[in-house]
Amino acid sequence: MSETSEPPAGTPAPAPETGRVVVGVDGSPHSFRALDRAADEAYRRGAELEVLCGGSSARRGAYPETEADRERLRQATGQVAAEAAERARKRTPGLTVVATGVSEPAADALVHRSRTAQLTVVGTRGHGGFRGLLLGSVSLRLAAHAAGPLMVVRGEMPEPGATPGETVVGLKWEGATQPVEFGFRTAERSGSPLWVVHCWIYPMLPGVALRLSPKEPSTETRRAEQFVEDTLRPFRERYPNVRLGAEQHQGQAAEHLIKLSEGADMVVLGVRRQQRRLGLQLGPVVHAVLQHAKCSVVLVPVS
Repeated sequence: MSETSEPPAGTPAPAPETGRVVVGVDGSPHSFRALDRAADEAYRRGAELEVLCGGSSARRGAYPETEADRERLRQATGQVAAEAAERARKRTPGLTVVATGVSEPAADALVHRSRTAQLTVVGTRGHGGFRGLLLGSVSLRLAAHAAGPLMVVRGEMPEPGATPGETVVGLKWEGATQPVEFGFRTAERSGSPLWVVHCWIYPMLPGVALRLSPKEPSTETRRAEQFVEDTLRPFRERYPNVRLGAEQHQGQAAEHLIKLSEGADMVVLGVRRQQRRLGLQLGPVVHAVLQHAKCSVVLVPVS
């Protein structure tokens, strides 16, 4: 895709919202894809775009970091942010873009800004890390610590004017409807179809004597269907123009969501970040989808 393009044909007018979309850049191809996606997301929301470039981790060694070191780093990151911001302005004329270069580590700065941003956007990885790494340290840190919705940009950007792919929402917990709300609002802005899926696994019990009757799985299926219907009913009324599909799926959630990500625009998942001995950690489904999805993944915190 050319760096200079008008908003995709048929893109709805910006939603009457306020606030910021924040994107982390470091000059890498992955961060440029994240930048382009963030510009589109900010345009659809009628929001300001903040382009942020952060520094590396603090120096470890015999000599402490000096203010002169930090100033040189701010100048370098400021230049990267300014060049990326100009790319965003050319891509989406009329978009308000702010460039920010900081000397603190990028992950720290983005976590801080996620507390007030509508959406924080990062690529899968940047210049750092090992070649072939599926997900970089900044992306993983944001996935575990971001206070608001986080988009990890994966896959290729669609061609201008292309029909938007599905927005897929994974539905897991009763009452945790923040990801569903995010999915409906996204589908309404972009005109994409929305697909909501609830995955569940029938309990495997050991021993022949504990085998359940053939009728019981159908009972569980009906319960799953009712859970999906009850969850979506108020959203159907609030978003009547969204093209909605839904399913309950008996099977492994990660495997099914990764399959649904093929050809989709994004997969939206709720996250309840768990505090463990080694710090905040993501669940296995979220981690697997982040690593292997064929499209962008959005993590939405749920209470």
